[in-house]
Amino acid sequence: MGAVLACATLWGASASHADTAGPAQPVAPASSATERGTVKGDRSNVRSRPSLHSEVVAQLRKGETVDVLEHKTVSEREKSMDWLRVALPPSAKCYVSAKHLTDGTVNVEDLNVRCGPGSSYREVGKLPKGTRVDVVGKKGDWAQIQPTTQCSGWVAAELVQVEVVPPPAPAASASPSEIVTPAVAAPAVSVVNTDPDVLVTYAVKDGYLWPVNEPNAPAPFELRTPIVDRISFRVAYLEAPEMNLTKFEGKHVRLVGTQRWKKGDRYPVITVERIDMVW
Repeated sequence: MGAVLACATLWGASASHADTAGPAQPVAPASSATERGTVKGDRSNVRSRPSLHSEVVAQLRKGETVDVLEHKTVSEREKSMDWLRVALPPSAKCYVSAKHLTDGTVNVEDLNVRCGPGSSYREVGKLPKGTRVDVVGKKGDWAQIQPTTQCSGWVAAELVQVEVVPPPAPAASASPSEIVTPAVAAPAVSVVNTDPDVLVTYAVKDGYLWPVNEPNAPAPFELRTPIVDRISFRVAYLEAPEMNLTKFEGKHVRLVGTQRWKKGDRYPVITVERIDMVW
């Protein structure tokens, strides 16, 4: 996928201001991935953006596993390429402005995590105020930290073998007064697909259910990520021929169903087989 590039394109706010300006790529929700990937290529590049021309922020070795947070198809120079947004490995170099840390705790809202020690490096995540970080080094006015669950990058989909995994079971020590939605495991059913341009898998996903207003949308509902800094991202379109999804509008849900992802489409379509509220 090319040699490691110097992560140094101009981007973001001036270093003289609080390093909290500018939109970050989607924040990776902590421990919420429902897909796990195994790296197929040796020295596979993880990039700051889904583009072969973006900075390399880490490399993965063959056989390493990663949490897959998002699928995306991007057109570049009239060619489409599939990408996966993944949680950054511990080897990734992440930096924050040291003046916005107090004893290892973030003291401002939405602190940018960058792939190099300067505001000219691109951001790979944002940290809420109060987040604790592990500082592993310093370079000038910048602190190098261990990647957190809010940090993510992009790897070419062809380099990763993806499989669906069930979410963890709720802790047995939950308070008797707390309502916990039980984890939903993917049915142990083999999915047969005869169309080579459509990837069919069972999916177990969390998110917020909303109706779709697009006239040519492939399904009437969608699953979205939580709103972070007034931004939410679509996870998948949803259809449920045998159930009424209207009563779940705006609700946090966990669903299981058959996911169809057609080559070239930006989002998959999930036929919902079971849906539960998450409290």
